Amino acid sequence: MGKSKPRHRQRDRQDPTSKPTKPPADPELAAIREQQILPVLKGLTSSELQTRSNAANAIANLIGDAKSRKLLLREHIVKILFEQTLTDSSLETRASGWGILRNLALEEEADFCIHLFRQDVLTAIEGTLQTVIQTVEAQDPPFSKLPHPQQRLVWNLTTSLINLITSLAEAQDEIVEAISKLSTVSNFLFGLLAFDLTPLGPQNDVLSCLTALTEDNKPLVEQIINRRGWVASIVQIKDTKSTTAIMACGALHNIFSTMGWSDHNKTTETASDAALLPAVIHYMDVSIASANGVNNHTSGSTPDQILQLALEITASIATSLQEALERGEEKEFQGFDEAPLELEDMDAKKEANDAHSDEDGDQDYEMNDDEIQADMDFVTGDGLENEGDSSDEPTLEQLVREAAPRVLALLHSPRSSNSDAVRDAALSALNNIAWTVSSIDFSMDHLGSLRKFWSSLAQEVWDKTVSPVLASNTADIELASSITSLAWAVSRSVQGTIKLQPEEARKFMALYQASRSIGSVAEAPSSGPKAPSTGNSDEFQGLGVKCIGVLGSLARSPAPIQLNREIGVFLLTTLAALPDTPAADTVEILNQVFDIYADKRFAFDEPVFWGDGFHKHLEDVLPKARKMAKGIDKRKFEELRARADEAILNLGRFLKYKKRENEDSGS
Repeated sequence: MGKSKPRHRQRDRQDPTSKPTKPPADPELAAIREQQILPVLKGLTSSELQTRSNAANAIANLIGDAKSRKLLLREHIVKILFEQTLTDSSLETRASGWGILRNLALEEEADFCIHLFRQDVLTAIEGTLQTVIQTVEAQDPPFSKLPHPQQRLVWNLTTSLINLITSLAEAQDEIVEAISKLSTVSNFLFGLLAFDLTPLGPQNDVLSCLTALTEDNKPLVEQIINRRGWVASIVQIKDTKSTTAIMACGALHNIFSTMGWSDHNKTTETASDAALLPAVIHYMDVSIASANGVNNHTSGSTPDQILQLALEITASIATSLQEALERGEEKEFQGFDEAPLELEDMDAKKEANDAHSDEDGDQDYEMNDDEIQADMDFVTGDGLENEGDSSDEPTLEQLVREAAPRVLALLHSPRSSNSDAVRDAALSALNNIAWTVSSIDFSMDHLGSLRKFWSSLAQEVWDKTVSPVLASNTADIELASSITSLAWAVSRSVQGTIKLQPEEARKFMALYQASRSIGSVAEAPSSGPKAPSTGNSDEFQGLGVKCIGVLGSLARSPAPIQLNREIGVFLLTTLAALPDTPAADTVEILNQVFDIYADKRFAFDEPVFWGDGFHKHLEDVLPKARKMAKGIDKRKFEELRARADEAILNLGRFLKYKKRENEDSGS
């Protein structure tokens, strides 16, 4: 039996910094190492306090340069920081050391933060947080009486620690879980929000950190809502209508989303995204009105960054609302007499999971007491006076009537023209709002006014955003993909009523053909960070699938017969190219065909579907489609295979349904 390895193996290892690192072969890097890196590292280990402090500041400045940063890491800067700088007798030197770690975490990839975590950086952070807490809470002398340079030093250290915690939280779920278990961290963050002397910069950093920590983190969110005053402290900041208010909205949205609180959750009416949108919309108004942005922002959060955050929150709110609306999602092909058993099983499973999630959310909320309810009452009463004709849907009303027009205005403002990040965030927000609207059952009378408003706005979005890009024949594939995503969402939301410019449908056909040569591109805009893709779902995010989605939506009733025919022929011709047509494209085409020709009452059903022999063409496609589906390895591409099998099954049912429908009409 082999010996177990010693627990503290580091003690038995030779210090990697005890012998010089081999100089890099590149002459330029070797010169930088000799002239800049080695001198400051030597200064960092000097016995002279001022020399150590100067060296730490110099290193912090060098980290912004990629070559210098890599050389510092090569010379074991992290080990030196852990063993010497972070334990220095001087608070100033320790603060500089944490600043270096913070800067490294911001510049490096997530792997660096994972490495720090494995080096037990959280224990070191906890100890330093305690030092800051003791300094701030001291009464002899009180913090407010300390010299300003000393106060500034404490706030610089605080900022470095919070930023580092945020970077760690964004790197890995395991790290988030570990941070969430440290009561010192959460007490420290909310203590800073409650401390009257906390400057705006650290306050923004706290809110940014809380946003990162609370995303899909129910254990921590439950801790927060069960601590008196914690949620209320964020809500009070949200109501200030400042740049900091947007940061607060990010944290509150995560809390509401994680707990499942929405307009449709009647046990938690006082906590929904409807209370956040007025602050977000106000910031959009300020951004539209001022080309120079707004004041009162930290050096780390420029107006464009805050605007980007406001747009990302809007996009995420739209997604959360869509998920709530779709919990009672209707099955496809409502006109079918015989629904596929597999679809019923899938829907039942989805509904059961959603119901289980709702029950969990309700049970969690039932455990609050009067004090927590009092905290949540702060959320109500802000900006909900003008809810239109749908007062029971305040989030939807504000998204459509208030947020969407402002997002469109921002998309075509100088802010968007000068910032790709703002442009992309605006496209994402419009995209998500449109997809949410496409999930709404507009048969309800009280939504008639909202539908009319959106129909007009959707056409405006198309004319101002989609048409110009199509007309430009842009070579920017990522932009083309984002615009196609938006076009799909917008056209789907208004069911074939978009008024097109000449040749626009053909341009999407041409774009589809071009997509076949460039392969899959960037995913559609989405709200906020999502779980990493498994790879299978990416098949359905390609530019080709998006083009098919747009064309299918444009061809739906009440589309003109000629447009429907042109698109229908294109879709069936693409299907007929099997097996050369990609599987994901085939699935999307079939789903679009089912929706386009689902009802014999549509004006184009008789002249196009039957008159042009679409039924026969689909019958010819069926065996090729079955062969295509069977050729997909379900172990490697589980989702793709499942969706292909479902589409093929539905094709057989659809053909039977249409044939019976035609016979019943006496044709």
